[in-house]
Amino acid sequence: MFFVAQSVFSRVSDAFSILVVAVLSGLLFANAASANEFTLKNGQFRVGAATHGIASAETGTIDANVEWLMPAFDFGSTGAFTLHPHVGADINTQGRTSAGYAGFAGIVTLPGGLFVEADLGGSVNNGYTSNPPSGSNRSELGCNALFREAFIVGVPLSDRLAVMAMAEHMSNANLCQPNNGITNVGVKLGYSF
Repeated sequence: MFFVAQSVFSRVSDAFSILVVAVLSGLLFANAASANEFTLKNGQFRVGAATHGIASAETGTIDANVEWLMPAFDFGSTGAFTLHPHVGADINTQGRTSAGYAGFAGIVTLPGGLFVEADLGGSVNNGYTSNPPSGSNRSELGCNALFREAFIVGVPLSDRLAVMAMAEHMSNANLCQPNNGITNVGVKLGYSF
């Protein structure tokens, strides 16, 4: 049990270190003049990587992530807040659970272009709902359709590029049993239109 806890702590610590390095790199290399012109209003294409399945049977693998943040809804003058539909996919690089997702992203842009994002939506996956094969290192997710929440902090590198730290969780909110879920932590690079 001690070794499992130590392994989980080590993976979470590694993922957190990657996030800190990504955000600090963004702050270090961000061009202040370009950051003032940075906007997500017209949408953004994102690619990234994440540590997959933290504290689950699937821990220790990597996901490739692609995402399209669509143009913001026009609510008139909303200041620093924008609401975007988005679609994306987490593709596990080692044959574990992959997922496609869609939902809405609420984004608050702070002075200098730093932005904070909260996502809410749904996902579908190719995981096991119950009884994965022995030794497969697969999670029991209860359902193939899950809710998805994510939290992102982003830093502009230029008027079009941004680096982001991301944490996401997909689970079934106890609508199916079991409700083990999948939590991923990683980084993304985004190109704004």
